[in-house]
Amino acid sequence: MTATIGWGQRVAALLLLLLLAGGILYLLVDRVLSARYHDYHDVLEQQQGRFEQLARMAAIREPIQQLITSVQQDRTLTAQYLPHSAPALAAADLQQRIKAVVKAAGGTLQSTQALPPVEEGNAVKVAVSVVMNGDTGSLWKILHDLESQTPLLFVDNLQVSARETRPRLAKGRMANYTRIQLSVQFEVFGYLYKEGG
Repeated sequence: MTATIGWGQRVAALLLLLLLAGGILYLLVDRVLSARYHDYHDVLEQQQGRFEQLARMAAIREPIQQLITSVQQDRTLTAQYLPHSAPALAAADLQQRIKAVVKAAGGTLQSTQALPPVEEGNAVKVAVSVVMNGDTGSLWKILHDLESQTPLLFVDNLQVSARETRPRLAKGRMANYTRIQLSVQFEVFGYLYKEGG
């Protein structure tokens, strides 16, 4: 017995195939669109978080600006700057200060050299390179004295090398003990206030 597929069955099979293909296409499109939706949603959440952060920053900008203005207008702060208006004069004064501090601490100043001034915002950085000798006690006192005075001074690029020495006693004899002798190089800098800066 041969079965013949009728026109109605063919249409039904074709409709079923189209329905199945449409369902698969719908699922694919749904997944793609759903993935894009989630991506866009994540980006939106990140942007909203960034917006909230910027809004918080904007809210505190005015009080901070007022604080900066009051600090800039506070004339007691000018004592923290080097007292000269020219970098060359400030460097010469700084060299004299260093010489006095090293001598008072019992160190031996080998040399000082003024470094080129550098503009940094509303100030000019004036620096001096220092080479000296001394022991650990004198080095500690020198560093403390330089960084604890007014105007503010800063020590940077500190390099220390040590060697043992045997002191010479009276009548040319050598002591039976040794001392640590330090060779020290560093930079000391302060700032000049730049008028109208």
